[in-house]
Amino acid sequence: MKKMVIQLPQALGFAQQMSDLSQKKYAAIRRILEEQGYANAPLTEKIEGQNNLFAIRIMTGGNERFFYCYAIEDIIFILCGYEKRTSNIPSKELAKALAIKKESGL
Repeated sequence: MKKMVIQLPQALGFAQQMSDLSQKKYAAIRRILEEQGYANAPLTEKIEGQNNLFAIRIMTGGNERFFYCYAIEDIIFILCGYEKRTSNIPSKELAKALAIKKESGL
């Protein structure tokens, strides 16, 4: 089930700052999302306690994450990214993703 994956400016800006290896892994996961409509763990994860919010997991030296959600009409929006440094999602990063999601009408 093909999907269209749209990166919002916050996600694109973060992606451009990542290492080449991380960018390649991110591109590969985006392709899986486009082709299959989903990706399984450990590549992605559902964010506990949130409706329609998921994370792409890029596990390289930087350990980056991207929040994404599904919209109507087979569209996936990648909202924003951050570097994960602790075992829990930083509350300010989650709040940022939720604000972007709300502002975008998703």
